[in-house]
Amino acid sequence: MDNLTHSLMGVALSRVFFKRRVAYATTALVIAVNLPDLDLLYSWPGIRYIEYHRGILHSLVMLPVWALLVACGLRWFTRRRGQAPPPWWIAALLGATGVASHIFLDWTNIYGVRLFAPFSERWYALDLEPRFDPWIWIILIVALGFPMLLTLITSEVRSRKVRNPHRVSAVIALALVAGWIGLRAKQHAQALDLLNDPYFAGMYDGQLAYGWSALPNRSTPFAWQAVVDLPRNYLVASVTSPWNENYGRVLPIRSYIKPRETLAARMAEATAYGGIMQWYARYPYVQVEQRGNGSQVQITDMRYAVGLLRPAMGAYITIDGSNQVTGESFRWR
Repeated sequence: MDNLTHSLMGVALSRVFFKRRVAYATTALVIAVNLPDLDLLYSWPGIRYIEYHRGILHSLVMLPVWALLVACGLRWFTRRRGQAPPPWWIAALLGATGVASHIFLDWTNIYGVRLFAPFSERWYALDLEPRFDPWIWIILIVALGFPMLLTLITSEVRSRKVRNPHRVSAVIALALVAGWIGLRAKQHAQALDLLNDPYFAGMYDGQLAYGWSALPNRSTPFAWQAVVDLPRNYLVASVTSPWNENYGRVLPIRSYIKPRETLAARMAEATAYGGIMQWYARYPYVQVEQRGNGSQVQITDMRYAVGLLRPAMGAYITIDGSNQVTGESFRWR
């Protein structure tokens, strides 16, 4: 998830429990929920982003370490400001809550996280959320701004003031976010069921699928983009899964024929950039284009295809007429 979403979640979590118990709780939680993204300092630019981002700093192994660091920092800062430091347990709980929130939200989207790095480099992704979800922004901004509206209403009608409206608004915000993710999870499960429906399997031209994924749409949870891995091709399709799954549809968008293995493709896969892309890609796709006497090989991931458009990210390896690798680059639009 983006850092605005993480920061707003930190504000909400602070208001629900920590704000009235710990000095500077909101500031500490906003810092805590963004700590795992410190890996951007050494994973940027280029293909290093794929190689290092959402690795060990996003893993469950680091969770207690982050909690301890946040607790130490918070206790040091409160002492420096002349206030009584919070107990160790509540300071550590605050840090663990913030970092766990970050890991969970990143786990829900298609990019995924390596939950058990460095002991395992396996990627885990729930495919429920896009990397940027404007609906969660709206939910959090509106709900967290609710106390101002509530104060205005109560003052106008001269009614009894609601006790601790900031906490009420934060509870509402977290409940709505949980409900939104739950709705996406339900629709995602229905989309996967449709892809497994024998009625729609006719689109596979008699091929037995190796696997498939339903990937989220940024604007709605009721439409998903599917990638189906078949022996001869990748099929990109649109999946609609409304409340009544009987009305669901799977509509083919584009088929990507898997090219035959060539010397240029094997050479590209053996390069540093090619190896990283092959390791990261859930649905690797290798395309060779002739460039004069040589060729350019693109290795990408079909998860990032958008409708009729090819994937907007990938490693590009240039091979000359003498079958020598002359360049490697990484592009992500």
